[in-house]
Amino acid sequence: MGLTIPAKELEMCRQLVMPGFAALSLTNDLYSWEKERDSAKSDGLPNVVNAIWVIMEENSIGEDMAKEICRRKIKEYVAVYRRTVAASMTDVTLSKDLRLYVEAIMYSISGNLVWSKYCPRYNKVC
Repeated sequence: MGLTIPAKELEMCRQLVMPGFAALSLTNDLYSWEKERDSAKSDGLPNVVNAIWVIMEENSIGEDMAKEICRRKIKEYVAVYRRTVAASMTDVTLSKDLRLYVEAIMYSISGNLVWSKYCPRYNKVC
C-alpha cells in the first residue's frame, strides 16, 4: 500500500489493529481446523496448534461447541474492530497512513473470510 506509519505511532498502531488481527487469526483457525486436525492425526501428533483445539482442551468440550465459541469470539473482535475503524477514521490526530492501515485491516478480515470459505486448501474439491 506504500504506507509509512510514523515511529511514534507504532505502538498505537499495534493496539488499534490487535482486535482485527485476532479476528483474522481465529477465522483462519476456524476454517483450517479439519485440515490441521487431520494432518496432526496422520503425523501422530497429540496436539493441534489451532484455537479450536485450545478451546476444546481448556473447556473439556467437543469440536462443534469449540467452533461455536470461536465464531462468537470472532464476532466480538469484529464488532470491536468496526468501532475502532470508525473512531480512527475521524481522528485527525492520527497520521493519514495509520488511518488507512487500520481501515485496510478491516477489508483484510472480510477478504480472509471469503478466501477461507472457498479455497481448495481448506475445502475438499468434489
